[in-house]
Amino acid sequence: MSKRTTAILLIAVVALGAMTGVAAADGHLGVAVEQDADGTSTVTVTDNGTAVENATVNVSAVDAENESYAGAGEYETDANGTAGLEAPEEDVTVELTATSGNETASTTADLEAPDGLELDVDDDESEPVVTVTNDDEAVENASVNVTTVDENATYAGAGDYETDANGTVDLPAAEEDVTVEVTAEYENESVSETVELEAPDGLELEVDDTDEEPTVTVTDADEGVANATVDVALADDADENASYAGTGDYQTDENGTVGLPAAEEDVAVDVTASYDDRTASTTVELAGGEEEENASEETPFGQLMRDFIENISDREGGIGAAVSDFATENNPGNAPDHAGGPGGPDDADGNETDENESAPGNAPDHAGPDGDEDDERGPPAHAGPGDDADEEKEAEEDEAEEDEAEEDDESDDDADDDEDQDDEDDGESGPPDHAGGPGGN
Repeated sequence: MSKRTTAILLIAVVALGAMTGVAAADGHLGVAVEQDADGTSTVTVTDNGTAVENATVNVSAVDAENESYAGAGEYETDANGTAGLEAPEEDVTVELTATSGNETASTTADLEAPDGLELDVDDDESEPVVTVTNDDEAVENASVNVTTVDENATYAGAGDYETDANGTVDLPAAEEDVTVEVTAEYENESVSETVELEAPDGLELEVDDTDEEPTVTVTDADEGVANATVDVALADDADENASYAGTGDYQTDENGTVGLPAAEEDVAVDVTASYDDRTASTTVELAGGEEEENASEETPFGQLMRDFIENISDREGGIGAAVSDFATENNPGNAPDHAGGPGGPDDADGNETDENESAPGNAPDHAGPDGDEDDERGPPAHAGPGDDADEEKEAEEDEAEEDEAEEDDESDDDADDDEDQDDEDDGESGPPDHAGGPGGN
């Protein structure tokens, strides 16, 4: 036999073997598995689409070393060609082999453990809701128990409940954050969960802009509360002489706010909000308004003079000159800023003049003994002897003392004593204002 003939025969044998294998794999017997929501499974054996009764079904775990299945073993199909398998306790992969007559068929299936009894606690809406399910179906009449984890903690919702037709139980809101254990029982099964229940924000109030016109805002669970009652009163620790025009009762508007008047002086107040038998309180410091800041600008001149004298009363060498300067600078009757300098409008540039020019009562530059414009400047003809600057200084001091006398006699006496002492220290004294020249009047 030639090599060519031998090769053709080998190809024919291989082809025949392949056809036989396909025929065996495509046999008429078939097996299928369907798992229900409760975890149980149904095996169905058919022959050309027709249910096979009394077929043998063998079930085993594929990974027997690492997985187990309580439903492993042999089953026999009923008149419908089916056999029931129990739910696995954990997920498992099984192999199923069906035998009928001289035919067999095999398949594998992943069986999942059912969800079983479950509970969920939803605390998003401030009032917790417990939901109990069994294989994802709501369970009615399941028992629910709620207890606090910390034996020293309290929760008004602790106790026993029974689920409604929707498998739910409503719990009261926690008054403070608390950890609870919730346990559900149904048909000899139980499931537990530990959850943190958070107390809702509840009724709250806030006071803003305490240094202007205060605004009170009342909220409940972070939402503005309309028609809440707001009471404003002086705080218990407020000064006994304190007062505030905004004390009294108010009603919040649709936004949960109340506007209060500005405080005229710093004051502590208690603010209390009431709504649905609940209250919230706070104590705030209200700052006084601008009137107090500007009070010093409205102080009378006489008061300013008295305060100035008190501050310099211990000065050595007398206070007469300082009082005179203060009176000249602060007297409300002084000329406005746009007026000319001591020498007239020509001095308005702010240049300093000499001591004689700056003294009140100086004669203008062009004045002379005979009215001529010369360099001689002196006292008028009727004035007595003495130094001109000293007389001018005494005139300024006398003017300041007269102003002082109108406001406070006692301050005048002090100023006069200090002025006399100043004259004695200087060793110089001029004639009184009414005195004439060397020859008398």
